[in-house]
Amino acid sequence: MNDYVLLSDISNGASLKLALARPGSRPEKTTQYACNDLNAFRDAISDFLSDKGGPNLTGAAVSAAGWERGGVIKLPNHGFSISRSEMRDFLHVQRVNLVNDFVAKALAIPRLKPSEREQICGGEAMEEQVIAVLGPHNGLGVAALAPDGMGAWTAMPTEGGHSDLAATNDLEAQVLRILIKKYGHVSRERVISIPGLVDIWRALAEIDGDEIDVPGPEEIIARAMADDTRAHQVIDLSMGWFAAMAADVALILGARGGVYLAGDLLDMIGDLFDVDAFVRRYTDKGRLSGYVGEIPVFRAAAQDMEVIGLATLFD
Repeated sequence: MNDYVLLSDISNGASLKLALARPGSRPEKTTQYACNDLNAFRDAISDFLSDKGGPNLTGAAVSAAGWERGGVIKLPNHGFSISRSEMRDFLHVQRVNLVNDFVAKALAIPRLKPSEREQICGGEAMEEQVIAVLGPHNGLGVAALAPDGMGAWTAMPTEGGHSDLAATNDLEAQVLRILIKKYGHVSRERVISIPGLVDIWRALAEIDGDEIDVPGPEEIIARAMADDTRAHQVIDLSMGWFAAMAADVALILGARGGVYLAGDLLDMIGDLFDVDAFVRRYTDKGRLSGYVGEIPVFRAAAQDMEVIGLATLFD
């Protein structure tokens, strides 16, 4: 009988992605289920395994927008928690990994195919060097991969998305002052994320004295695609701050193995991502501009990166 591991990601919205993989192999295509509570989570897994003919499981892994503590990972965006011990009993397996979703995404980087990464700038990635991974979604994920000297990688989770936001021009300073007035502490996640687009829009509207119309993030993106001036400005500000952060992370980690950009917001804005503007801001590091400019930046283009990353835990 073939042995499989169950891979599940519940990081985006009220949906659950499920896939099977043989240990050491890339997972099969994911199947999505609606999931808004623990019972729906378990029912989806039961239905999925039944549809797959009741495969023999040797382990399982779950990635979610949260952190494991004491064998439990809380899902603040979904209002329930997943327990390792309960999952063991439910699936009749001993090994269950509970992983932050962005750590899972980072673990996928070494497994990407050439067609699943696009180099934006920089030189050649150096072997056996740290890789940085960051990306905006409902929050702002940051993680790193450190080589273990034996051909594998160790994921280093961070909360870098909550580092302080800084302004480098007058408009950014005006937006930042408005956000400070609203939130007190302003992290980078406030502007480099899907909901952050709305906060930037509100700030620009206040600056312009026009606070009537406040669209949601999807509408802001749609307006930018239709050449709306303010919507374009929102995207440009968010991605400018994103480029500055990518450079800071590259410097802090010495990420000469490369910087990888991944996240739902990048997928949503598509061609609105201004590569030239990103590169200008990314390489604007004064005396260290040459150092940063040599570090390659890649845009990851793989689907279901969290699930791909989870599979590496069973190599």
